[in-house]
Amino acid sequence: MDIGSEGSGFTALELMIVVGVFAALAAGAVLGWARLEPVFRLDAATHALAADLHDARVLAIASAARARLVFTGGATSYRIEQADDTGAFHLATVRTLPRGVRVAGANSGGDLVFSPRGTTENGTVVLIDRRGLRATLRLNQRGRVTIERGRT
Repeated sequence: MDIGSEGSGFTALELMIVVGVFAALAAGAVLGWARLEPVFRLDAATHALAADLHDARVLAIASAARARLVFTGGATSYRIEQADDTGAFHLATVRTLPRGVRVAGANSGGDLVFSPRGTTENGTVVLIDRRGLRATLRLNQRGRVTIERGRT
């Protein structure tokens, strides 16, 4: 087979067209990612907080001592604390929310406390991102978390 024969490869024009199509697709993906990234961050923060609520409940039951999550409106982090034998709470860890996500508010004075039996009062924590998207986590007395999403 002769390498120089006609029809054995792509012309420069065909290669330029293929490269142009790939460039257009890549540009679209970059622009789409910029719009979706804040949504992914809020979603990650919401699921991490739901997991921390579950873990605090398990910690309270396993240690037979109260555990709580402490929230401050406008903050970009929250604290997880555990009670000692005297009932005083001590810091277990601080969780930082993903960039652009903050605590919009929490009821119960900002504290969601789990008893040694794993029960708690009904509570709500609202997370918000820069674009005004909200995620509301509702905690019922048995420690079950439900998540609602929406705009401000």
